[in-house]
Amino acid sequence: MLESFVVTLEMYRRAFSRAAVLAAKNWPVLVSVFAYAGILFAGGLFAAPLGMVGGMLLSVLFSACLASSLCLVEMIVCSGKVTAADFRRSFGVYLWEVVGVSFVIWIFWVVATPIVQSLPNGPVIVLCIDLLALVFFNAVPELIYLGHSGAVALLSRSYQFVAYNWIEWFPPNLLLLLGLASIWLLIPSGNLPWMVLRWAASALFLYFAMVVRGLLFIELDGSTRRARLFRHKMGR
Repeated sequence: MLESFVVTLEMYRRAFSRAAVLAAKNWPVLVSVFAYAGILFAGGLFAAPLGMVGGMLLSVLFSACLASSLCLVEMIVCSGKVTAADFRRSFGVYLWEVVGVSFVIWIFWVVATPIVQSLPNGPVIVLCIDLLALVFFNAVPELIYLGHSGAVALLSRSYQFVAYNWIEWFPPNLLLLLGLASIWLLIPSGNLPWMVLRWAASALFLYFAMVVRGLLFIELDGSTRRARLFRHKMGR
């Protein structure tokens, strides 16, 4: 038991240290978050007069920005470097995977939520379902750019991954969430320079966190606890 704990800590050390190096090396990637904000703001102005059609177009635009961020994380995790060319081509790489997952989840909530809320203690049940979805679909972002599966298969694989690896997966994720919250608590937002600093620090930390998750996912998804323990005993 103690040896397994040591193996897990060593895996965390590798993921965090490697992610820190990659985030520092690719720090200009934080500019992408401001680019996404500008794109969505301009898209919102364009979509506002279009009613429901505008809302759908804005949803696709948001999915494109999310797909772009996942593609940039993939570039950092797999090749160690992001270029301006990577950013320009990133919006369409995983767009339909993101749209597909979003659509499946949206359909489920449109159909299921009204029915569940009509039951006794319906809001509590909906909250529990939301929490379970947040837990079991937690690895969907990594599976989009590392798993390359269809929408339903992504959700299924995320459930399988989390069900097997939840002990190793969630402690660093909670630590990363605490780190992001600390940035927002420690950096004031009273004026524009401080707000820009807060968003810049948050953007860089968010990319760092996603790279940590990607590196950790690769280690966990490609092995079992027994295999990791065996490699540790063999000094590998």
